[in-house]
Amino acid sequence: MRNLFYHSWDSAKECIQKSEGIMVTAGSVEEHGFHLPLGTDIILTHAFAEAVCEKENLYYYPCITYGQVWSAKEFEGTISISPDCLREYCLQAVESVLRVCPRRVILYSFHNGNHKVMEEVMRELTDRGLGGNVFHIKNAGIEKKAQHILTSPVWNGSVWHAGELETSLMLYAAEELVDMEAATAEFPPVPFFYGKKPVPWKKFLKSGAFGDAACATREKGEALFRLICRELEEQVRCIKGEENNE
Repeated sequence: MRNLFYHSWDSAKECIQKSEGIMVTAGSVEEHGFHLPLGTDIILTHAFAEAVCEKENLYYYPCITYGQVWSAKEFEGTISISPDCLREYCLQAVESVLRVCPRRVILYSFHNGNHKVMEEVMRELTDRGLGGNVFHIKNAGIEKKAQHILTSPVWNGSVWHAGELETSLMLYAAEELVDMEAATAEFPPVPFFYGKKPVPWKKFLKSGAFGDAACATREKGEALFRLICRELEEQVRCIKGEENNE
């Protein structure tokens, strides 16, 4: 078990100091259509963290639960916190880990809305002289890299929230939490101002899920999971390699 949540403090100390590094993770509690749970991003963040940490000899902390989810905040059940609140939370979490002297700290979130905040956290740590061994990995451009696996388009070319991609991953990682009978296929017209100004999703989206979630399968989810794991593992190995070249 690579999740430090389940370790005693002395065991955690040994894991932090003797492993290749510690992953600080963040998620969200937000709508994911009619068919996926609010905790989808946390479930998937933990699944990827466990797999990558096992492969690369890292350990990880459980998700900072709530994230920046402005676009989905009008859907009931969603919890959205401000970027400033999340930034300060992340900063204090990372500073706590750094006091135990890990080899490196890696920030990771499957929820895309947290990435900008994580980048700001690293800048703040760098300005304080604490960022030398703090890094950030992410699943950039999944929708393009997974085109050979997906059988339906993603909405507006890039938005795959709760659609075929994410639903397939959940069918692989936690199938018992997915209600495929409630899965939808929704491709709303792109609002004129979308991308030019903030537009809440509930203004134009009924289900909360973009694209065709109904064509998701566990088999696609396994292929997607392995693809993303390989990408994340390569990023971790690159971090190790760059450090060795300094």
